[in-house]
Amino acid sequence: MREQKSPGRSPWVIFTLSFAISLAVLLVIVMAVLSATVTPRQRQASSSGEVIEAFQYEPGDKESINLLFISCRERSELPFAYTLVRFDPVDDRLILVPIPPETVVTVGAKTGTFTKHYDYAGSANARLAAESLFLCNVDRYVRVARTGAVNLIDALGGLEKQFDTGYETDTVQVPSGNHLLTGELLYEIAASPPEGTQAISWRAELFRELCDQRFTAGLIDRLDYLWEVFWNNTDTDLSQFDCNARWKAMEYFLKSESRTVEIHPLAGTWDKAHENFTPDETSCQEIGLLLGDGEGDE
Repeated sequence: MREQKSPGRSPWVIFTLSFAISLAVLLVIVMAVLSATVTPRQRQASSSGEVIEAFQYEPGDKESINLLFISCRERSELPFAYTLVRFDPVDDRLILVPIPPETVVTVGAKTGTFTKHYDYAGSANARLAAESLFLCNVDRYVRVARTGAVNLIDALGGLEKQFDTGYETDTVQVPSGNHLLTGELLYEIAASPPEGTQAISWRAELFRELCDQRFTAGLIDRLDYLWEVFWNNTDTDLSQFDCNARWKAMEYFLKSESRTVEIHPLAGTWDKAHENFTPDETSCQEIGLLLGDGEGDE
């Protein structure tokens, strides 16, 4: 009987198997090296990409908005002050336009002061008066009484203000020095201008200082809380959607080192009885250009 030989492996099979094993070992070594060197760089690049993306964000005109703030001491009383505010994140600025309640303007076929237009049809009609005055869109109104204003000021943190010689009126007395003005105190000071100072200019400058001082990057983490205070202390047609659509723009504005808070007074003339204020046409046109077309600037 012929003896059978057990089948052996050819040299080619042995070579292929050895090569595959060597290649696998080499790949394992390469992957280990890559995981120790390339991956951290990729993570760093990814993080840098996120920073670059955030830095490259720029708000658009659609995120600007014009708001008419209507101030009254009590909800049942007529307003004593109107301030048109433009949030303009494109140019990094907040524009404040104080409007005397005695300002005469025509809305439709009715001519009268802001006070009369408000008395005739409320906050929405006062907003229409502001639109007619500056020939631009005024997107929303915000009506706030004394208690609401005090709460909003306190929520912002109050105003730090230096009084070199002290400040005293019939209702307010503040010694010289640096003071943190609470909502109650700031509201009373704003309502009690020094002798010889125009009330509308005094009030506007105080609130410009408040906005300039408190509207900073430190406010970003408190935006949710501040909006809750805002909703609970105002009568407004500003919606949650309006705010959400501008949330990123608000953060951009608060972080900006070039942001400004500006007052643009309305020029005009008073009658002898100081009961009617006739706005200057050129001043209205100039302010109207600053205010753009309002929401969306379309």
